[in-house]
Amino acid sequence: MILLNYIWVLWLLGMPIYFTLAYEILKYRTTLIKKTFVPINPKKMIFQITTIGNMSIVQESVNNINRICREVGYSNYEVLVVSEVKEAFDGAKTITVPKEYSTPHKAKYKTRALHYAVEYRENSRENTKDVWIYHLDDESMVTKQGLLSVLDHIDNNREPIAEGLITYPNKLEVGSKLVKYLDAVRPTFCYSCCAMLKSKGKPDWLHGSNLLVRADIEKSIGWDFANSCAEDSLFGYIAHKRYGGIFGWHGGILEEQSPFTFSDFVKQRQRWIRGNIENLSRLGVWEKFKGAYRMTSWFLGALSSFTLIPALLIRQSYPWFLTPFFVFNTIILFGIYQIGLGMNFSKVSKKQRIVEHIKLFFVSPLLWFLEGVPMVLYFFKRASEFYVIKK
Repeated sequence: MILLNYIWVLWLLGMPIYFTLAYEILKYRTTLIKKTFVPINPKKMIFQITTIGNMSIVQESVNNINRICREVGYSNYEVLVVSEVKEAFDGAKTITVPKEYSTPHKAKYKTRALHYAVEYRENSRENTKDVWIYHLDDESMVTKQGLLSVLDHIDNNREPIAEGLITYPNKLEVGSKLVKYLDAVRPTFCYSCCAMLKSKGKPDWLHGSNLLVRADIEKSIGWDFANSCAEDSLFGYIAHKRYGGIFGWHGGILEEQSPFTFSDFVKQRQRWIRGNIENLSRLGVWEKFKGAYRMTSWFLGALSSFTLIPALLIRQSYPWFLTPFFVFNTIILFGIYQIGLGMNFSKVSKKQRIVEHIKLFFVSPLLWFLEGVPMVLYFFKRASEFYVIKK
């Protein structure tokens, strides 16, 4: 029973992450989204959508790319769909990854398809410094601001690997509203991505979409990673190990959508967890420590959420000087969801957005609890194979 008086110790573990995030939000609040662009003198870019196949939303993504490119007057591009099944899309070239295709390190899942695309471009002599690859997911919707930001980055010969902000404003009316609230945290953590890449340090992770890579650099690294479903982060680690600070922030917004159900939310998060655990053995000592810390804080953060009610009922024996830190940490936890919701719900009316902010405020403690569910369930019940959520 005495141990219950020290539940507060669990709350300490995540504080460095949230305090750092608060600092990054303040420092990079004017940098996260690019607002000025130079005149376009375009080099070639390949919009690459890598899909498991049979995803009807891919055609919507292709149509959107072609429409946005017409709007900005950009024509030196190609839309390439890399699919695990034989299919075709209007306005795009499609290549099918052969079932018998195998890489030297026996890459699986999306990693295998990504590496096949590198080899395909090598045969067509497109893996050069004058060609850039813009990686997208099935449901990725390029914005006009995003395209101009990417072209500005390319035309000024900036860093060979760059990312931008991903928001989730699409199909808000489909599926669980609670999951939409849970995903409000994701664009807020893009401030951390921006901080990592702007500082040119080692990226602790990369997103697989809104990822811009110069073709010659991608060829030199490849995607032949055995047993990894977090290939994007592993790609970033190997790129830094080989080339150092070649990362940048292009500042373009890419729009995607949240999972439709809580079940898919759990499976998506568990795929991230699995990928991070798989990658740990390939990292350096310091990277292992940081990765293990993030995973541990996620797990113990989940436990601290589960113990929130007992902690309110049982007097906690913590030093008085920690009180302002707990208060500030709680304010940050509320804030990161509110900031992200403002970005994810940017397309709805101002009146509805205000209502959503109020609703979010009252359900936030429940969200903290639910965010920890995938981590706890990972050790008891998880998808046995690579799972792609419904889109």
